Order: sequence, then structure tokens, then C-alpha cells
Amino acid sequence: MILLLALVPLLQADDAYTLTLQFARQHCDECKAEVEAIVRKIPGFRSVTFAETSAAVELSEKTPPPSPAGLPKDMGYRGASVSIRGTASVSGDKVSFVAKGSGATLALAGRLDDLKKALGGKNRFHVTGALSGRTLELEAFKPVDW
Repeated sequence: MILLLALVPLLQADDAYTLTLQFARQHCDECKAEVEAIVRKIPGFRSVTFAETSAAVELSEKTPPPSPAGLPKDMGYRGASVSIRGTASVSGDKVSFVAKGSGATLALAGRLDDLKKALGGKNRFHVTGALSGRTLELEAFKPVDW
């Protein structure tokens, strides 16, 4: 899964980001079709690519990271991760992230000390991590320009 997330930034369009949905299993084509029908309804939907236990959904940067709902229960939905560009800012112990394009604000958690060290004059980053509501558990980041 980590390898898939590491490759996602290299594969996506400049004005898009990737939301990866993780499942315990995808046992039939009917489940995949159900998931595809659900994610196609997300504003800014571009494409979906299925792997053994995940679905990588490419969305327009103008779309705020969604909280998926209505996914097939028998697939054992495990959560979502996101790979997205935006601007990080620090206020005391908290770090917030404003997504490029949509302006959606996410609270960042995990690896904050590493991110604060990397800020050093830069505040635009491509971040990857687990998404829980409006919080992103930071797994990886790199400074970017746009």
C-alpha cells in the first residue's frame, strides 16, 4: 500500500489529487462497479483505478477531500488516504494545511516536527497521509512549487 501511495504523486495530473480508499477485500466485479458508481458522483471525479484491496480515485484540485459514504459494507472499508498539494502553516503546536484549488483546510497530525523543520521559508507541500474527517495523519511530504 505504501508503495502505491509513493507512486501516486508521480502519476496524477498537475491539477488533480488522489484519494485512495482501502478495503479488507474486493471479492467481485459487482463490488468494484458499486464503488465506481459511488465515486463517480463526487464532484471533480476524473478516474478510478482498482488494486487488490484499494481504489485510487483521481479528483480535481478544486474538489475538497470528501468523506466517502455508502460504500459496500461487505468489502470491509478500512479508511482513506490522500495525496494532495497545498500550503502548510503553523500556529503554536498546531499545523494546518490548506488544499490548493479547493481551499479546504485540514489539520495535520504526525511527523509535525519533521514538517516544521522543512518549512524554513517554504510553505507549499505535496503531502500524503491517512484521512480521518478533516485531519490528515502525515505519512510523507515534500516541498513543491506551482
